Parts: sequence; C-alpha cells; structure tokens
Amino acid sequence: MTDDPAVAAPQEQPWRLLALLVAGFLALCAATVLLPHDPYIRYQQLRPTIQFRTVWVYERLVFDRTPIDVAIIGNSRLQASISAPQLQAELSRKLGRPVHVANLSLPQEGRNAQFAIAKTLFQTHPEVQLVIMSAIEQMPRQGHPAFRNIADAGDIVRALLLLNSEYFEDLAYLPYRQLSLFVQTQFPKAFGLNASFNPAGYAGAGLDTTYSFDTPTGNHVDRDAVHPAADLMPSARERATSITPRLLPGWAAEQEFVKERTYTRRIAGLAQRKGTRSAFLYTPIFHFEMPVTDKDFYAARGPVLEARFVAADPRNFSDYGHVNRIGAVKVTRWLGERIVADGLLGRPAQPAANATPTLRN
Repeated sequence: MTDDPAVAAPQEQPWRLLALLVAGFLALCAATVLLPHDPYIRYQQLRPTIQFRTVWVYERLVFDRTPIDVAIIGNSRLQASISAPQLQAELSRKLGRPVHVANLSLPQEGRNAQFAIAKTLFQTHPEVQLVIMSAIEQMPRQGHPAFRNIADAGDIVRALLLLNSEYFEDLAYLPYRQLSLFVQTQFPKAFGLNASFNPAGYAGAGLDTTYSFDTPTGNHVDRDAVHPAADLMPSARERATSITPRLLPGWAAEQEFVKERTYTRRIAGLAQRKGTRSAFLYTPIFHFEMPVTDKDFYAARGPVLEARFVAADPRNFSDYGHVNRIGAVKVTRWLGERIVADGLLGRPAQPAANATPTLRN
C-alpha cells in the first residue's frame, strides 16, 4: 500500500460485473431451453388441474393409432356440445364408410394452445380430413393459460408478436419449466408421473366428453342438469353484457387480436399443407345468440357453422354457457347433417356396381 499520489487507485466499475452477471444468467436460461425431456411428462403437468384432459389428448394422438378423420379442437362449449362417438356413428352411417372422430377440446378459449394440439395432431395423424375449431361471440385477445405448459419450447420462444402481452411472462417461465421437466423425465416415479404409456389407465379412443365428470380439483360437472330459464338468465345476461367490444378501429384488428388471428392462420396453414379442411363451430350461450365478430376472417379459412337453434330452449343447457346431454345430442346430430350436406368429408360412398348385370325374365 502506498500514499504516493502518482500511483492511481483502481477505478471501480460495478456495471461491468453487473453486465457479466446478467449475461451469465441469460446464457444459463438459454441453455435450459435445450434440456431434453419427454413430451408425455410435459402434458402430465396439468393432470391435477381443470385442464386434466390434456393427458388424454396426448395419449389419443401419440399412443393410439386409431385413425382420426374429424378432429374437434376448441373450448369447453365444443367439449360439451359434440359427442365424438355419436358423430362418428352418424357420419359413418351417412357416408357409408368408417369415419373416426376425436373431440380434443379443452376448457377455456385460446387459439395458441389449440395450435399446440393441432401441431401434434398433424404430426401423428396425417390422415385427418377435417379440423373443426371453436368460434364464440368475441374471441379473446389473450391466449390460453395452458399454452406455456404444453407447447414446444421453440414455439414459446417464437411467440414474440406485436402486442403479445403474455410473451415475456411465458418466456420467463420457460427456463423453470425446462429444468423441471428435465428432472422429472429422469425420475418420473418420484413425482407421481408415468414414465411410459399405460393402456390400463387410458380412457380409450371412444371418450365421450359430453357426459358428466369429476375434475381433479374436486368439482362435479353435471352434464345431465336441466334448469328453468329464470335460473339461467342472470348469468347469461351478465356474460352477454360483459363482452368487451373492439377497442381499436377495424383496420387495427390484426394488432388487437394478434394472437387469435396468428394462431388461427397457423392451424389453417397446417391443415392446408396436409390437404385437410378447416371449419369453425359456434355454439351460443343460453338465450343470447349473438353474431360472431370477425366472421369474414374465419369464413375465409373454412365454413362457419352456427348451432343457434339450441339457444332458445333452457332444457338444452346444464348452465348458461354449456349444453347438457339433451343439447349435445341435438347439436351433434345437426353437425353430422351439416358435414354431409356441405360435403366437408366428401360425398357418400356409392354402392359397387355388379360385375354381371342381373337378367330379368
């Protein structure tokens, strides 16, 4: 140590250390994205939640080789409205050939999570001929809460869109997710997870989502319930009046609904490249059969089918927003008729002509 003023004291530059720490932290976070894991482990993360059917969706797509000709990918309204086994039977009968249907819908709306499911669908079942997506009165500006759980890491990173308010939240969650999934993949039993597919616990290709069920959160969803109009009307009116209309001019819809429009295009694009048709299904809430906002946007990618006829009768609803079994039978039958009438799966098979004509006396 010296007191000689000619010897300069070292200058403190804490910003360099801070920059180094930040760079190291970001590099570590980026490295976690590359950690491998089993996608089956990823989908099992939602088993204890209201999104528990994501596990069956993955099992149906990846482990079950039963063909899928019609895939329904939407919200809880479509989950409650369309009986896959009933639609499958009616289409097979009307078209004169086997038609296989899977209802892959999840609670809550959000096209980004539907894109994650559609991506896996096209990778594992290239035979799919028709994808039916949900449409509601006003599609949301935000995405689905399960997107950051079930999407591929690359799709989360590439989700940087103008006005995507959830992007940095999802991105910040990604390093923890990847590290957690890596560890759980190595030691699945320690976390109560299945390391491999167990057919004994699988609900099967014929799962009917229109029946009553218990959720892992302890709730019973009664699809057989019937309520008088007076009980349904307050909630239905509250829902109808709470819908936030467009906040920006029509020309700015691309920015206001950027997530919805971007992922709708991506699903329709995947379908088109596979030679698969796209369609949209609107099932209204009780009494209020409101128009589908931006209907022209969806109609440009596939027919918009609207089951408005169920709205007027309270006997069709288990609650203000979901049809019961009575309503589901009606909507499913109507959908089958529309699919055939509109030729969305081609025309009915013609009976084979006899090789030798029958001679009459």
